[in-house]
Formats: sequence, structure tokens, C-alpha cells
Amino acid sequence: MVSLDRKYAFRLNTMDSYDAGLCRAVLRFVREREPDFVGDSRPLASVAGFSWPGFGFDVIGRVRPEAHRLFPKDPELNRAVLGIFPAYSMEISGFESAAQAAERFSRMLNPSNLGRGPSPYVLIRFDNPRTGAGTIGDEPVFVSREYALHELGSLEGVREAYLELWNYRNEKWRVSWDGDWIVAGSYSELEIPGSGLSEWLYSVIG
Repeated sequence: MVSLDRKYAFRLNTMDSYDAGLCRAVLRFVREREPDFVGDSRPLASVAGFSWPGFGFDVIGRVRPEAHRLFPKDPELNRAVLGIFPAYSMEISGFESAAQAAERFSRMLNPSNLGRGPSPYVLIRFDNPRTGAGTIGDEPVFVSREYALHELGSLEGVREAYLELWNYRNEKWRVSWDGDWIVAGSYSELEIPGSGLSEWLYSVIG
């Protein structure tokens, strides 16, 4: 599908899954909300308000040429294509850099699989002196929620350890251990018993 100003082509990929009704609904939604998709300069963004029976998708994602590399052997064509895909609101923040957007789109979201479940946006930076695990330098990394929960659990009993976490709303928390889990956010600090850690994590990442 070509944009009304004929500057871009919208590309919707499917692999190992296909639903004609869903695909038509995605394209119709993009056409109806086209200015939101074309006019947004962020590498990765989403437009809310989408739904289709039988699927949990609640947004349509849009990835720009600098992040999708759908046609790496044809740079001119690649620059003219906007990737679109049904997605979940918890997956995309809109704050991703081009490199982060490329990683999310190509490695974590699996956007061409229409039967997929959500891959929540979980960005972490951490250090654990006891296990030796941690991120390198100041840059946080994307991980699965299961990995985040594993590393959070490994902080227990290590007062010098910490884990910082961002979700798709760009909300940030710092988690540490001081007999209980201490969770410091932008506006509050919580004490969470060990049994409540996974419930807290799932509530903040969606």
C-alpha cells in the first residue's frame, strides 16, 4: 500500500501465519490514521485504537527505514518503506533510539508472526557482585521479562547489588535488597516481600 502523498510504501510482513481479515484491518487502520504513521519521525512508534476479533493486539506498530532494514540490498527502496505490524502497547515506548528500535524489531518482537503473544518492553541495567553478572558500561539492555525476574531474584541477600528497569511508559525503577526488596521509583519507594517480586514486575511492565 502506498501513502497518499506517494512518498512511502507501507510493508506488512507475515511468516508462518496469516489471517486475511486481520491484515485487511491493519491496512485499513493505517490508511485511516495515515498522518500518525507518516508524520512521526521516531524510529519506532505505535498508534493506539486498533483491535480485531480473536487477537489481543491493541496498537499498530510503525518502524522507519533507519531501523527496519527490510531491503538491505536496495538502499533507495529501503528509504521509501515504512514497516507496519499489529502489536501490543506494552511492546513499544516511542523512546527507542534507532539502534534500540532495530534490535526490538529484528530480534525481539517477531512482528511477522500474527499468532505471537506480547514481548514486553523490558530495559535493564544491573550489577551483582556475588554472581559477577551485570551490564557492561552505562548502556541498559533489552531482556525478556523472565530474564529480568531471574536477575532480580539473584539480588536477594546482596546489599551492594542493584537492578534498574524501564518499561514502555519510560518509567524507571531501581531495585535493591535490604532485608526486603526496596523499589525506588521517580515519586515513591516501596518495600516488597520476596513473594511479591514477580507480581510487582509483571504489574509494571504490562
